[in-house]
Amino acid sequence: MENEILIQKPALYIIATPIGNLKDITIRAIETLKLCDMILAEDTRKSKILFQKYNITTPLKSFRIHQLKEDILYAIHQLESNKAIGFITDAGTPGISDPVSHLIRYIRENKRNIPVIPIPGPSALSTALSISGWQVNPTLFLGFLSNKSSKRIRSLESYQDFEGCIVLFESVHRIQKLLEEIFFVFPNREVLIAREMTKKFEEYIIINKQEFEQQKDLFATKGEFTVVISPDK
Repeated sequence: MENEILIQKPALYIIATPIGNLKDITIRAIETLKLCDMILAEDTRKSKILFQKYNITTPLKSFRIHQLKEDILYAIHQLESNKAIGFITDAGTPGISDPVSHLIRYIRENKRNIPVIPIPGPSALSTALSISGWQVNPTLFLGFLSNKSSKRIRSLESYQDFEGCIVLFESVHRIQKLLEEIFFVFPNREVLIAREMTKKFEEYIIINKQEFEQQKDLFATKGEFTVVISPDK
């Protein structure tokens, strides 16, 4: 059948998982998770919640950024033993802001004969852009900027002449400071703040510099944030 799922062996499957609401997962992703020989996960504690909901019993192993070399070699050994390996992150599409890119790059650079197959699905990047209402072509994705304010400002300033949307990720600990820096560098642009997307307390706010100055405390709250800077008008 055309839509029947087939698992290749060996192969590395890059599987998108929900960014919040566990129902936002594709049928193909669930089937792939069940049929793989092993799943590598950024955080097995969070992954187990997803596995329990969909009765997935595939062995689960952590893939740790602080033991990257060891875990890459382990994954390569499993793949070269004719295994189908899946990779998932805490949320969303792997390869956007997580360690799997190192594993994929190792496969590419060392010319290993291992297919890398995407299983597409949720992404905080596309989710935020989809409700912005702005022309999103072109869009520049910066992910997480530096922990240091001076470096963040320099990074933002290097893109002042970019006329399209700019997308960033940020944690609750630095969201207010990041917004201050964005409006310092881009005083005439609007910003979309997407908080806790697809979760119980999801919130979407579009704000300009003046409005932000009047309600800074609004952003000192819990949550994970995707920030979209509007195109230059």
